[in-house]
Amino acid sequence: MFFQVIALVFLIGAIALGFVRKINVGIVSLGLAFILGLIGNVSASVILGGFPSKLFITLLGTMFFFCLLQENNTLELLSKKIVALVGKNTFLIPIIIYVVSYGLSAAGPGAISVQSVMIVFAVSLAVQMNCSPVLLAALAILGAVGGTASPIALTGIIVTDLTAEFGVTGAAVPVFIGVSIANFICAILVYIIFKGYKLRATNAMPFSELPKFNGKQKIGIIAILALVIAVVGFRYDVGLAAFSLSLILILLKAVDEKAAMKLVPWNVLILICGVNVLMSVTKEMGGIELLSAILASMMNQKTASSIIGLTAGIMSWFSSANGVVMPTLIPTVPNIVSSVGGNASVVEMVMAIVAGSTVAGISPLSTGGSLTLASFTQETGASEKEQQSMFVKLFALSFGAVMVILIFGLVGGFRLFS
Repeated sequence: MFFQVIALVFLIGAIALGFVRKINVGIVSLGLAFILGLIGNVSASVILGGFPSKLFITLLGTMFFFCLLQENNTLELLSKKIVALVGKNTFLIPIIIYVVSYGLSAAGPGAISVQSVMIVFAVSLAVQMNCSPVLLAALAILGAVGGTASPIALTGIIVTDLTAEFGVTGAAVPVFIGVSIANFICAILVYIIFKGYKLRATNAMPFSELPKFNGKQKIGIIAILALVIAVVGFRYDVGLAAFSLSLILILLKAVDEKAAMKLVPWNVLILICGVNVLMSVTKEMGGIELLSAILASMMNQKTASSIIGLTAGIMSWFSSANGVVMPTLIPTVPNIVSSVGGNASVVEMVMAIVAGSTVAGISPLSTGGSLTLASFTQETGASEKEQQSMFVKLFALSFGAVMVILIFGLVGGFRLFS
């Protein structure tokens, strides 16, 4: 218990220290990870094993690719043309972003692939429209994570496999419906809170007055389409695909590699990766397990789905929803249902787990949130203070989305579809 408490204190302390002293939280986390490892007798190899290499490649590859296109003004001109085409109906842009993200994700590629493409466009559009990047990026994330519960997408397939292991069949479709409804409620609230219905493009130009794409920019547009096809159509790894396309752009002399390299938000990458390393040590020492146990102790037949949804959301802040949270929590559902009794059902609990763990993806420590933070920094050249502010906003929004899942479970929302 002592080590579990210490681990949680270090995690919270790292974030607090970074904000109070205006130090990159990633640097603080990396320093404290070593000290915490010494206290908990966690080896250096285990600490270094917590480095999110796949997330790092995804972020760096995607960011470098779009930095190249930002440097030759492809993204800026493309965003202006999209806004011009919408005309006065700019309030529809957040809705379109959500629907497109949801549809693409539900078709099979899964959330990460869709987010990697949609978030960068969303943030770029927000900058051109002089509106909140959190609004557009959050709807891109929610659409992607909502659609991935589809029976033919990654999360839906995982749910089918895990529930089949304890004899439950036919759960995929009701889980998809229940998760989609809960996700849609979160999206509506985000749209309302950030006043998406009042959205207006303050600096939009008529489409006819915008310049045409030059030769280099046309190559950039082709590269974007190629990335979409490779990732969404063929399900290639987005980070590796982005690096390959970046190389092609450089070889064709359509971009300036050195100028683009300076645009990469390295401090954001350090922040995200550093915090992930500290979180892995916290998890290794049982800090997350302690937090989950505290929440589980509060469950009864009325609160079971809401509490397990909250638990899934909290765990998802510190680990992968598909890779860790669902494989960890879903197998425990039959035992929880039998212990709490009453009207609690296996399908209801699984819905809550999937919903809670996926909407938490808005967090700046998850792929979606981290891409938002990196894109925002890249597009605006945000200062350290602005980055910290965006970090807090994204985490607060993620917390709010998880609370919506908690309330949805409490009022019996998941039970309606189980």
